[in-house]
Amino acid sequence: MNHTLFSDILDQIHNPEIRKFTIECLKEAPEELEKIPTSTSGKYHPEMANKEGGLVWHIRRACWFGYQTIKSYKWDKDDIRGDIILSALLLHDTGKRAEYKNYWEYVDHPKTASKMIARYQKMLPEKVYVMISLCVLHHMGPYGGKFYMKPIKDYNILEIAVYQADYLASLKEIEIV
Repeated sequence: MNHTLFSDILDQIHNPEIRKFTIECLKEAPEELEKIPTSTSGKYHPEMANKEGGLVWHIRRACWFGYQTIKSYKWDKDDIRGDIILSALLLHDTGKRAEYKNYWEYVDHPKTASKMIARYQKMLPEKVYVMISLCVLHHMGPYGGKFYMKPIKDYNILEIAVYQADYLASLKEIEIV
């Protein structure tokens, strides 16, 4: 995937290790992600997300919502928590594909994304990598797959921030002006 599609968002990641990790993971993501819609069914996302290039549109929108949370906590000024949220949001749907053999392949896209980013875990301190990976894995919140779903009360604040940003980005009712 062409990471320069997200240059403006990557520039908001202050920590150079997290930025470089995120770039390497995005480069590893399949090029098809640049062209595919966010959803195969089209039921749970706005119209723009269901068109060609919709996944990129959705990721950018999720990052916008995530950045609003980051600003609300004042994590936008060189705070690693904001960097973790933006990295996880840029990577959260890199496990998606143009076509699936079955429903569970789609539901498991967070696990696929987590496995993909694991190849680059040595680029980061272990605690930072684990937090990004968990945010990616749990980004679907209570709508996630049965093997990695956990009660929302057990989410940490960064997992909640990533889930909430992805959820808001998926709503049809919200337009960003």
